[in-house]
Amino acid sequence: MMRPHFFRAIIVAAVSTVTLSAADPKDARETAFTERISPLLKRLCFECHGNGESAGDLSLEPLANAEAVKKSPQLATLIAQKLSLKAMPPAEAPQPTDEERAFLASWIQQTATSLDCVQEARPGRVTLRRLNRFEYRNTVRDLFGVNYEPAVHFPADDVGYGFDHIGDVLSLPPVLMDKYFEAAGIISPQVLASPASDRLLVRRLRGEELTTGPVAKYAHGGQMLTSNGTMSTKVVFPSQGHYELAIFAFGHQAANEPVQMGVEFKGARITTLAVSATETTPQLFRLTVPAEAGEHTLGLSFLNDYYKPNADRNLIVHRVEIRGPLPEATTRTKAEATADAATVLIRRLARMAFRRPTTAPEDKRLLKLYQLARQHGSSFEEAVQFTLQGILVSPHFLYRVEPDPPEGHPARRLNHFELATRLSYFLWSSAPDDTLFTLAEKQVLHLPGVLEGQVLRMLQDKKAEAMVKNFAGQWLNLRKLAEIEPDRKQFPEFDDGLRDAMIRETELFFTEVMRRDRNVLDLLDADFTYVNRRLARHYGMPAVEGEDFRRVALASGQRAGVLTHASILTLTSNPTRTSPVKRGKWILENILGTPPPDPPPGVEELAEGEQAEAAGSLRQRMVAHRANPLCASCHQLMDPIGFGFENFDAIGAWREKDGAFPVDAGGTLPDGQAFAKPHELAHLLRTSRGEQFCRCLSEKMLTYALGRGLEFYDRCAVDEIMKTLAAGDYRFSQLIMAVVQTDAFQYRESR
Repeated sequence: MMRPHFFRAIIVAAVSTVTLSAADPKDARETAFTERISPLLKRLCFECHGNGESAGDLSLEPLANAEAVKKSPQLATLIAQKLSLKAMPPAEAPQPTDEERAFLASWIQQTATSLDCVQEARPGRVTLRRLNRFEYRNTVRDLFGVNYEPAVHFPADDVGYGFDHIGDVLSLPPVLMDKYFEAAGIISPQVLASPASDRLLVRRLRGEELTTGPVAKYAHGGQMLTSNGTMSTKVVFPSQGHYELAIFAFGHQAANEPVQMGVEFKGARITTLAVSATETTPQLFRLTVPAEAGEHTLGLSFLNDYYKPNADRNLIVHRVEIRGPLPEATTRTKAEATADAATVLIRRLARMAFRRPTTAPEDKRLLKLYQLARQHGSSFEEAVQFTLQGILVSPHFLYRVEPDPPEGHPARRLNHFELATRLSYFLWSSAPDDTLFTLAEKQVLHLPGVLEGQVLRMLQDKKAEAMVKNFAGQWLNLRKLAEIEPDRKQFPEFDDGLRDAMIRETELFFTEVMRRDRNVLDLLDADFTYVNRRLARHYGMPAVEGEDFRRVALASGQRAGVLTHASILTLTSNPTRTSPVKRGKWILENILGTPPPDPPPGVEELAEGEQAEAAGSLRQRMVAHRANPLCASCHQLMDPIGFGFENFDAIGAWREKDGAFPVDAGGTLPDGQAFAKPHELAHLLRTSRGEQFCRCLSEKMLTYALGRGLEFYDRCAVDEIMKTLAAGDYRFSQLIMAVVQTDAFQYRESR
């Protein structure tokens, strides 16, 4: 694998003896900013966007030098775009000369996109990430086979940079910690069920029920032997088999040896136990005895009485429980219920949950939980369940822990287990499977051929459906469709069944691009989609029956690609009508990666209703709305794209008229390219904005993979992704491989 950019930077810095001079690009940029750019910005822009003013919620004062411009690529790109399109300054304001406009736009754009990927590249660092609700559910399901639905019990996760698994926003409020404890108590018994014998309690005897012999009732509960002797009782055993005796006892200790207790069954002593516990921590003893059906005598003896003034040794039995008959597996060997067996089982559970081998101190702490439960009367299975609860609320389960590099090191490469974890949560939103874990143990996952093979395998796995639900569902805002409620009077055909079909169409469409490794540009203008009868009728497609979805060709010239899906068209509409502004803005943000600013305050909403329609078609009313110069600059970017989809109504059905007016879906993009119909616009976006779309998709995918927002230095990673994507014919797998191969994905930077 190519040596990472970040470490190339270290090597270059180490061997270079050249110092910066006025001829260095960085100094040249700062000189140009001071001498030419800053005066132009102050003369042309600061009246509205500087000196404390921020028209349209846009201030240019943070751009104090060339370095600030470089570190604000989205803002700088927006400014350059508006200058190039002559959208700013507004017509009534002082205008730059053509030479000034061209220089200002070009310098800002070049500075915003300039980055020395040898000197300035960095892998970045990801904030400690808590599992979100979907990751928690999938992890519990895949590791333990338990279906637990956190969405019902846990509070919703916060969203940052468009996704709900961003480390910076995934806090841990007390109410969620309470929910984690509650969930652990529900999950752990399903992971390791107690044997049926735990439910077959033959008898529970309080100490005072053991009355035969020289006994005295103990004040705090139980029966006490103050001198050598035996307390006993009769117990009826329901059938032949092995039974477990659980004896809770402690002693008044004196002299140099602990209380000695004999256990008698059917008239014979079967063992002698040293009772070293005191009243503050009673001791639990477990024995297994064979018994025939019928009544048998159980006795407990005090064997080493001792008395002196201020030193009196006594035996106190708090209670006795008899369970059984035990299943064969419980009695096969005594070792199965020993601490050794618990250690093996607990270590495996923790290894699965922590997504790495456990350390010796961790094993020791977890075994203490097990021993504590056993001391308080829990069976082997119950004690392991209790320990698993501790594992499930551990930070090493709830968080994806990646330690910082050693002190003095600028970054470190993730180890194989950390890489396996990043990979599995990227593609599956779940923990690594046995294959990934085995490769991590062999320390070969980093190898390029191995890593590529795993990416291809994982994309074909059923668990990759998580990428469809969680990446595509958030990138394309499909989750928000559940909150959309079109006006039922105007759109009576809209119901929950249609809503679900809309979402499923887009999910299946994205799945095909992923599973069949199609060109990612097919997302923009593919000539196929997936429909069932309900959605086909909505689209006016004949001969589609049944509730199952099927792949259909789009031959009508109406639809093409995801932008013509009813899901996208509905969530970018108003309840009563279409919204070219919302549709255009959505495409600029999610497809082209150039989000426009929010509208300036005080701008009136477009009029609605019959009186508004009397003033003209929606397009005509929008033309009047754009007369406001504060609105015109953004609308000339959004509106042509938004109006290009006006043949689709507010729930994505095809139409030729908008009320009484014919639909005019034609338009011209700012670069002069024209279109007449939605499918033509979709194709135009592919051919003329394809690279812009791929960069936007790469940025979204890298953000999703890393679980953090992108910084200016991540442009180097995006550039590498774009190169790999182009070299791989823009195949979906190449996009994923390119993301996985970045330094940002495989390294962690120091603080």
